[in-house]
Amino acid sequence: MSMKTNRRAMRFALESEYNDGTTTPEAATDAILMREITVTPLSGSNIERNFVRPYYGNSPQAPGEKHVEAGFEVELNTSGELGTPPPWGKLLRACGWSEVIEVGERVIYSPVSEDEDSGVFFCNVDGTLHKGRGARGTPAFTLNAENMPVLRLTFRALISPVTAEQLPNVTLSQWRAALAVNTLNTEPLEFMGATVPFNQFSLDMSGQVIQNKIVGSNNIEITGRSPSGQLVIEDPGVATVNYFEMSQNAQTGPLTLIHGKTPEERIEIIQKKVGIESPTYSDQDGIQMLSINYMPEPTDGNDEVMIVVGTPIPEEAP
Repeated sequence: MSMKTNRRAMRFALESEYNDGTTTPEAATDAILMREITVTPLSGSNIERNFVRPYYGNSPQAPGEKHVEAGFEVELNTSGELGTPPPWGKLLRACGWSEVIEVGERVIYSPVSEDEDSGVFFCNVDGTLHKGRGARGTPAFTLNAENMPVLRLTFRALISPVTAEQLPNVTLSQWRAALAVNTLNTEPLEFMGATVPFNQFSLDMSGQVIQNKIVGSNNIEITGRSPSGQLVIEDPGVATVNYFEMSQNAQTGPLTLIHGKTPEERIEIIQKKVGIESPTYSDQDGIQMLSINYMPEPTDGNDEVMIVVGTPIPEEAP
């Protein structure tokens, strides 16, 4: 019988400590509702042996350190309860983000630069089980008009033996339907001093996730990040805000996206300080748009991006 590419299941749980060897994701609580998934069972390179011989031909190779990779996409939703983390919260924690829960109000996510969490994933490909231990990853967010808001995650993990195991009966009810990105559900962008309608928004954290190739210490580590993103906004005209001049003068400013208009559905992506590259013109059904690449920058450290799920953070009194 042929194996089916659309019969797959992913479970993910945070480890109590790195590669603890005991954490096992549960089908009832740790299943991931995915839009798509790509699994690379043996990622890494081999070692060239490069023999010199009196004849032509390939030299044999020796296996190098290997890891398993999993890239998958989920909808960016909420738990529906204020102060309760969304189902993707633990995935973000294993990508080098902190999670602060303010009971009955909100959950706040911010990037960190040390002591990152790690996780374990069990990816079942129609009866073939791939286990990833000590998993860490990097996230990318996309919120485009007339589409679903999505979070794409790319994880690297230490490998375990690939085994045959039946697909689990997973529970996915914790993954509430996300709201589509449109005028009904999404606010215009607050971007460098102006409120602007937008067609595309993306943010890729571009975390450097590596396998530490040191004998006796081949852990998966996060060693840096270089976030960047792209916007397509309705051109407000230079009389309103001159993004060309801002780019030329290397000016920076804030960028905020708010999706969901009730507190229980609200997701706010805050970037206090972004720089932009040279804007270019584009067309959207006869409407003049600006395409702009941007780069978030930290101010005090680990604050270049903040995600607030729930009620807004109260503004500080002047």
